[in-house]
Amino acid sequence: MGMVPMIAGSPPSIYADDVDWPSFGEPPEGDQHVDVAVVGGGFTGVSVALNLAEKGYSVHLYEAERIGYGASGRNGGQLCQGWTTDFSKVAGRLPASDRRMAWDVGVMGRQIIIDRCERHGIDPDLRFGYLYGGLHQRHMNELQDMKDEWAGEGYKDLELLPDAAAMAPHINTDEYVGGMLDHGSGHLNPLKYLHGLAGAAKSAGAVIHEHCRINRIVPGEGEGASMLHHDHGVVRADRLVLAGNAYLDRTAPRMMQQRLAPVTSAIMATAPISDNQIRDLIPDRVAVADCNTALNYYRFDARGRMLFGGRASYLAQEGNDIRRDLTQRMLRVFPSLKGVEVEKTWWGRIGITVDRIPHFGKIGQNTWFVQGFSGHGVALSGTTGMILAEAVAGDTGRFDAFASIRHLPFPGGIFRTPALAIGMAWYKLRDQLKL
Repeated sequence: MGMVPMIAGSPPSIYADDVDWPSFGEPPEGDQHVDVAVVGGGFTGVSVALNLAEKGYSVHLYEAERIGYGASGRNGGQLCQGWTTDFSKVAGRLPASDRRMAWDVGVMGRQIIIDRCERHGIDPDLRFGYLYGGLHQRHMNELQDMKDEWAGEGYKDLELLPDAAAMAPHINTDEYVGGMLDHGSGHLNPLKYLHGLAGAAKSAGAVIHEHCRINRIVPGEGEGASMLHHDHGVVRADRLVLAGNAYLDRTAPRMMQQRLAPVTSAIMATAPISDNQIRDLIPDRVAVADCNTALNYYRFDARGRMLFGGRASYLAQEGNDIRRDLTQRMLRVFPSLKGVEVEKTWWGRIGITVDRIPHFGKIGQNTWFVQGFSGHGVALSGTTGMILAEAVAGDTGRFDAFASIRHLPFPGGIFRTPALAIGMAWYKLRDQLKL
């Protein structure tokens, strides 16, 4: 196995134990002039590179660490259909003529993943079934509203479970008063999937440069080329796609930084437990998430390990605190797991926007970006990667529609992080009080 990258003190994810971490490419030597440059080696960037390479474009992708280093290689693996916010809020920001297109974009990620896996021989341990757990009546009202809204758009895979008795065949816990099962969503091993995509992109002709951190981005003015500065030289790119999301940090243009907040989420993996125990707790091995703002999310992976995530925070996290807190959360849901060994904890950053709608945009004539999937990146990033590739290739209809949505910057200026932390504390208190 190759050297596994780490992030801000976090150990590698448990997924790194499941793969022979390959090298996808070396840093460039000296200066380059490229047709299309993509910054970011996660789901979005690799999807852009794959789509453009399949269209015949010359594409170079630049990743600061290794493919799978960031959120795409360390998330919980939940494959969630739909937008993070209510679809009505997305549709309400667009012309009525774009409503159907926006709905389709929100739910097409699942089929993109299925098609990619079949076409490129990727086996990411994909399973379907996603259970929403309601902790009180407000949650149940929200789930009913979601079911009604989605049914109105023709989605038939939501099954409302109105009480604890209806939940019992799907999950063995006293935590929830009811819930809803989405037969169309599911879960996978995100690192296996991402590595498969990266291999497909290389096979299609994309050039991947790992260990190439972009230190400065100068988007081209007008139709001019963009300049990317890194430790090995300068890249002159005729067209540029920024796909690093929360990992671009201060390298991103200021207007992007102002409209994105990085949130740290943590995950814990237990040792494998027996098939009989798994059948007793989650018989169909569906992924589960509760309906809190600062939610818990969890699933059993293909090796029988419980992957339990949560602890959304705008502040730094410590490994021992994470393990203790996530263990307590897990045992509140499944007391019978007391004493099960915890193999690993890790964490990473996701990007959110003020309204939880992904932020599409264009800088000058030849720089495109998207950021802020707000927790639905496994599905939406593949779709948005396709939309970005379309725009670069001159088919701008879907991109222009989403880029027309105005995104407000997060308030607070230099006090933004503590202000956001205070806001998150309020939502966590609201969750605890079941308000």
